[in-house]
Amino acid sequence: MNRVPTFCVLFLLMLVTLTSCKTNLSSGEPDSEYLSLTVIYVASYDETKDYAEYGAAVCEYDLQTKEISEVYKFPLNAGYALGVYDKKTNSVFYSKEKDNDTYTRIRTGDQIYVYDLATGSDTMLTNDLLAINYIEPVDGAVFFIAARQGNDDSLALGKIDLSDGSIEYWDGADTDSVNTMSVDRTNKRIYVSVYDWEERDVAVAIGNDTNTAAIPPKHTIYSYDYNLSDKHEILRKDNMIIRSVYVRDNWLLYRADSALTWWPDTTISTISEIIDVSTMEVLLQSEEEFNIVGCFAPDKKGVYMRDYSEEYFDIFYYDFETRKCTSIGDFGNVGTFQPMY
Repeated sequence: MNRVPTFCVLFLLMLVTLTSCKTNLSSGEPDSEYLSLTVIYVASYDETKDYAEYGAAVCEYDLQTKEISEVYKFPLNAGYALGVYDKKTNSVFYSKEKDNDTYTRIRTGDQIYVYDLATGSDTMLTNDLLAINYIEPVDGAVFFIAARQGNDDSLALGKIDLSDGSIEYWDGADTDSVNTMSVDRTNKRIYVSVYDWEERDVAVAIGNDTNTAAIPPKHTIYSYDYNLSDKHEILRKDNMIIRSVYVRDNWLLYRADSALTWWPDTTISTISEIIDVSTMEVLLQSEEEFNIVGCFAPDKKGVYMRDYSEEYFDIFYYDFETRKCTSIGDFGNVGTFQPMY
């Protein structure tokens, strides 16, 4: 992380390793906004083989009380530790290999599951995915980014309708791929950073052949409504990879880097901006390297983001006014987190 960014404020911003978590299950409407955390922990360790099995604990972090509560644990056998606690449905949506309840990865394809905390039922919601990069339940649906059978080079934006279990996908071409996404729950819009994976592969091959950093293909941020329609192009960056996208109530923060891959003696430039998408006015410019895992704070005076802390990834708060980044707690090795409200 770039701890001392150079800011140009163009518009005044409005003013463990997890050992245990206190169990506190709840249901119904959330009293306040919270962060849903997925924390990786060692489930077992064989000293003779120097082999560890890992699990994932989904926890709730109350932004008002600053208390963390464990909600659900599951074996970590998927490619990424993805789990989201949804108070409104009293459920946990998470990724797990198909028909695999062990801690060993057997490559049956990562699928999206939902665990009902009230009944204890565990239901598989998808059956033809290969890898999952993002899960977000909202308003009776689950939006996700995943690779599918038949096109494992592309990460597609998909939606599960929880009322009937139907699944639909975006209008992206076969070579389009989603790098990251974020949901504006206030305005019911989904924002995605999209690139062409064939162009990416060509750029990486050229970089490897010439021992230079790969120059990214163009990346474009699009927004969709919750029906995966009403598509709008928000902005485009030629020869830059848009690694991070955070959105909240018409504010969009993105980070773009000048290289896909790192090479010795390579200089990589980073630009981060906050834009009011209702006017396309730039509110802030920075060289801060905002992590791909992050979100706006409720008052939009800062962001929460994942960053490396000594031995593992943890969560930090970045204050736009003070330009300082501070840890919000010692949670352990955080795989991912997201705001729920």
